[in-house]
Amino acid sequence: MRLRGRFTLWFAAATLVPIAVAAIVTRFVLVNSARETYQATRVAVEQAARLEVQRLSEDVEAAVRAMADRDYPLVGGLLGELVKDGGRLGATTIKAAGRQASQEMNGFRLDVLTITGPGDEVLVAPHDRAATGDVDPAPTARAHQLAGKAFLARDKVMGASGLEPVIVMAAARTAREGDQQVAVLAGRRVTDDLLRRVRRAGSIDAQLVGADGKVILPPAERRWAEWTTTPPIRVPLSGADGTPFAWLEVAVSDGGLDALLSRVTLVSAILAVAALAITVLIGLWIARRMTRDLDRLVVGAQAAARGDLDHRVPVSAADEVGEVAAAFNLMMEDLRGAKDRLVIAERIAAWQEIARRLAHEIKNPLTPIQMSMDTLRKTWRKKHPSFDEILEESTTTVLEEARRLGRIVSEFSDFARMPKPELAPCDLSEVVDGALALYTGSVPVERRLADGLPRIEVDRDQLTQVMLNLVENARDALASRSEVTGGRIVVSTRLGDSGDRVELAVEDNGPGVSPEFKDKVFTPYFTTKQGKGGTGLGLAIVHRIVSDHGGRISVGDAPGGGARFVVELPRERGAPLLASRLTQSDAARSDRG
Repeated sequence: MRLRGRFTLWFAAATLVPIAVAAIVTRFVLVNSARETYQATRVAVEQAARLEVQRLSEDVEAAVRAMADRDYPLVGGLLGELVKDGGRLGATTIKAAGRQASQEMNGFRLDVLTITGPGDEVLVAPHDRAATGDVDPAPTARAHQLAGKAFLARDKVMGASGLEPVIVMAAARTAREGDQQVAVLAGRRVTDDLLRRVRRAGSIDAQLVGADGKVILPPAERRWAEWTTTPPIRVPLSGADGTPFAWLEVAVSDGGLDALLSRVTLVSAILAVAALAITVLIGLWIARRMTRDLDRLVVGAQAAARGDLDHRVPVSAADEVGEVAAAFNLMMEDLRGAKDRLVIAERIAAWQEIARRLAHEIKNPLTPIQMSMDTLRKTWRKKHPSFDEILEESTTTVLEEARRLGRIVSEFSDFARMPKPELAPCDLSEVVDGALALYTGSVPVERRLADGLPRIEVDRDQLTQVMLNLVENARDALASRSEVTGGRIVVSTRLGDSGDRVELAVEDNGPGVSPEFKDKVFTPYFTTKQGKGGTGLGLAIVHRIVSDHGGRISVGDAPGGGARFVVELPRERGAPLLASRLTQSDAARSDRG
């Protein structure tokens, strides 16, 4: 990853981390606060529900305690009549007691009142007049069992359509006078009033559920299921046997805690995304300003790699990067001077080398010419009888060596006066295929030519000359191999790895190029074919043509042994291959980053 990207990434991370921490802390605080409030509300609601149940129980217990007293007019009158009549009551007394009992029920806000006498005979039952005279052992049994403690039970009361089953909170006590006893069982109907006193609009609801799980009194809100995502509060209402007869269930709304958390999360995410976008924009702007001079240094380094030593990096900052840019410009000036001196030295050295080799090449034919002429002069002075034969032999030698001198001078002249390439769009594979057609049947050449290569601007004739020289060089390298050992030449073309060049490769399975000669094979008049007719200009001409096309040629080892020459030509005219490789390396570093 590039410096600009890393800076932007770290800048964004430095901004997002505090936002994320603040969002998490805020969410944590809100959740804890809401849950604490919710739990406190549940505790308060449970206490209120228990208090309402307790208040109902206490009201019923107080009513029964007040009525089951021999000093109470209704019960005291019944006990007095029972003692007076020997345990029996007349119809008039029972009827009068029933009317009085109805008034007492209204006064105590009771819905059920049963008074039994000797033999558990029902003396008074205003809520169910038909039960008068029946035997009902329940009041006496409950009075002895619970001693006036309230309990929940089922009963029946007279309604608009007759007797209706109801749930009542009841209590029972006995009253005695002499040997006579009456039992009083009174109760208040459990209605929606109990639930209303527990409910709170919009946040709390209640229902009464039997021990069997059936709903006795339904909740008021339709959102009961939503409010009971957590278990509802359950307050037991015990029956006569002490086990829960029913449950008062209270659901407490969490105030939309999940929705609140979702909103907090959404707002935090929106803020984070907005902050990230703003941070990235600011980071890119700052990074661009900070790395602008570095980019200029990269351009300068690429220019130096291409050999453009006249390039200078503008210095716009007075910081460390500006100091590096100033040092770079100073280095480019030094390199420019050093290059000029090096070019002059290399030019002198090159001409010295060429002059030395020319002298050597010219000296070789001069020696036999001189010897032939000396032989002619000596034999002519001596009037040698074989003078004619010696003349023929000597002149033949002189002419051969003169032709050799002419060929050397002609090759040197051609190399020195090589014309500039006339560029035109061409397909490298087509040019190579056309050149190889000249070797059909004479040289074992394997073709591996890529299809669909981009057209490049080259001089077709000069590129054909490059191809012929490389194949000839490979064929000469295979001269020492017999047909049995299987000499082979492979010619291939392909698109370069960076996509900015096309490549031509010629390889053979000959003896290869010794390491000490690899740096010299493209030097003019360097040859390893002394005595075999080599002039040492073939690969020098190839190097000259490739360089004039803005390309590059290199020599290496072929897989399995032999030499491999690779020619790289730019896809676009004037595009520097080295700069492309630098760009490719940057991309590779970016991928690794």
